[in-house]
Amino acid sequence: MAVQVAGLMLSELGADVLKVERPGGDPARGTAPFANWNRGKRSLVLDLDDAGGREALAERLAGADALLHQFTPARARALGLDDASLARTYPHLVVCAITGSPMGHPDVERSDDELLVAARIGALYENDGYRAGPIVYRYRQGSWAAAHLAAAGILARLVMRLRSGRGGAAHTSIFQGYMSTLPLVWARNSEGPMPNPETYPPDQARPIAQQLFQCQDGDWLQIMDPTRQFDYATMPTMWEVMAEADIDLETPQGVEDAFRRRPLSDWLADLRAADIAAEPAYPMGEVLRHEEVIANGYVIEVDDPQLGLTRQPNTPFHSDADLRQGRPAPRLGEGGERRWTARVASSASGAPSQVLEGVRVLDFGMFLAGPMGPSMMGDMGANVIKVEALTGDRIRFMHRYFQAAARSKRSLALDLRKPEAQPILKRLLEWAEVVHHNMRFKGAAKLGLSEEGIRAHNPNVAFNYSSAYGQRGARGNWPGYDSIFNAIAGWELENAGEGNRPIFNRPGTMDVSTAQSCLVELTASLYALRTTGRGYTTQTSLLGLAAFTQGERLIGPDGELTETYHLSRDQTGFSPWHRIYACADGQWIAVAAHTQKRRDAMAGVFGVGPADFERVARERNSGDLLAALETAGVPVDRVSFDDAMNRFFDDPVHREMGLVSVLPQPLYGIVEQPGAFWNFGDTPIAFRYCCPAVGEHSDEILREIGFSDVEIAEFRAQGVVG
Repeated sequence: MAVQVAGLMLSELGADVLKVERPGGDPARGTAPFANWNRGKRSLVLDLDDAGGREALAERLAGADALLHQFTPARARALGLDDASLARTYPHLVVCAITGSPMGHPDVERSDDELLVAARIGALYENDGYRAGPIVYRYRQGSWAAAHLAAAGILARLVMRLRSGRGGAAHTSIFQGYMSTLPLVWARNSEGPMPNPETYPPDQARPIAQQLFQCQDGDWLQIMDPTRQFDYATMPTMWEVMAEADIDLETPQGVEDAFRRRPLSDWLADLRAADIAAEPAYPMGEVLRHEEVIANGYVIEVDDPQLGLTRQPNTPFHSDADLRQGRPAPRLGEGGERRWTARVASSASGAPSQVLEGVRVLDFGMFLAGPMGPSMMGDMGANVIKVEALTGDRIRFMHRYFQAAARSKRSLALDLRKPEAQPILKRLLEWAEVVHHNMRFKGAAKLGLSEEGIRAHNPNVAFNYSSAYGQRGARGNWPGYDSIFNAIAGWELENAGEGNRPIFNRPGTMDVSTAQSCLVELTASLYALRTTGRGYTTQTSLLGLAAFTQGERLIGPDGELTETYHLSRDQTGFSPWHRIYACADGQWIAVAAHTQKRRDAMAGVFGVGPADFERVARERNSGDLLAALETAGVPVDRVSFDDAMNRFFDDPVHREMGLVSVLPQPLYGIVEQPGAFWNFGDTPIAFRYCCPAVGEHSDEILREIGFSDVEIAEFRAQGVVG
């Protein structure tokens, strides 16, 4: 999935993507995922186990800019596609492998199955559920994140190639995809106001239903009022309810009882009139019929050669570039005959010490859905300035969230409401190559941050904007938060397990995915800027990501959603062959037997039919069962569950590989977070800044853009700079 989705994003941004398929074609052909994730690509059939197939691939690599694959290092070496061989033969080539575990990790040869990787890293520890122990989630957060990391890593390495003249590695993994979502809940501070996360008792369930209510018609309503200050008693519908029944709104049970007395539509009307973010918890796929999804082009009509006239989830990219969208997935071998002109590595001024060294990024964003994108550019070496109000980003009180979105940035505290701040804004915009914000457009315009206002100072800047609902429908200025888009995307229902009430999705996967969508757009725009001199505008949104993540389904010619698989009611997995099992010693194992050969081997180890696998697992020691399954060739992993976060941070391998970042911070002391999301081979990721204090770097930034100490003192006296 991750390789295909990364290729899709590059294709939809204008790349010529050639999909190399095995003889007979991709086994997923004819399914919704294949149709969705291979749009706009060409197809070439090659047998890479045959010398002729490898020779034909070599011809294509001579003219390619990038190679994207999922081979482990051992398999890549067997095919002659290891980094060293590629660097010798194709020094211009950028290569990205999406493996299960990171390159160089002891587990890199293990399975890249999403469930097994989640078990390996400890992500099942962080999922909320209806029973004690590890909880499987339906949302493939490792794969969705890895797809974005891969696309952005390739683009960043191409930007670096413009300076170095050479390609190189831009690897990532499903493991690092999980890492990129976990900073919202995984971080350790040596001091400060935010205590380190407590270790959950392994025998305790953790169901979460934050501001989630069932209505009279049985539908579920997700509300997000971050400050919890909205008074439900102010809603006209609540007046009716309170007039007919004795309702105590001071208790959670009373509030739940009240919502059950009126239909969803009544509550939605009241909440939206009050500018409170709220959406229904839809079944997965139904968001593709949402009026704002249609209005924004987040669902697109495609005449698929195998499935017919379909409506498919679109990539969430809006741009003033001419992006060719809606081209169907190719027939087998379609377009594969066209070759590229051979490329050679060019001479250049020398390789920078970091991939995005020298890139200048200006971030006016707040919260998560957006600002995490510039943060990841900072991780790759970009010079990222965070411009925030004198009181700071409004997410600072949620300390781990702020840490996750502000690493690798410097802070300039600036009151843009004051006219005296305009000379500073002007110089900042003239300095920047890339500008990002996620403010509502009306508010941004008042601060001089409309697109027109930005381009008045720097016509060719690459400008990126993220919103809640997109800018082409009727809700362009509506508020939105992660939880309501997880609800509208169907993930709250899917992650709960079949038949269970919806459950809050931890961590904020739609926020993180939107930020990573920004990252892909920012790196694409940066590459375009440096090759053409034009700074494009790009936009993404939470709603766009909610629709994009429906890629396992589409609306067929009959108007019905295609089928997909679901999570079991006990939240252990998807079938007897693909799930987690509790063992006699209290430990769990995860199994992924996807082929008949592996299923036969698994049944042989258990000695019974699949209906009795669970019983047998509970009678056997986890170590013995794990060893027996591995010997039989069944992909399996131990579930890292108890105290997973601390085990991740304390693992010496993770610390040595840079998978843990350790940085000082004025308020929090030493901050530990999940670290490098990429492996760039000969170009290491070096973390320089933890999340900054408010205005921590104001003076040095103002000096860098040309203001004297006297001028800076005057700005401070005017209350413009903090």
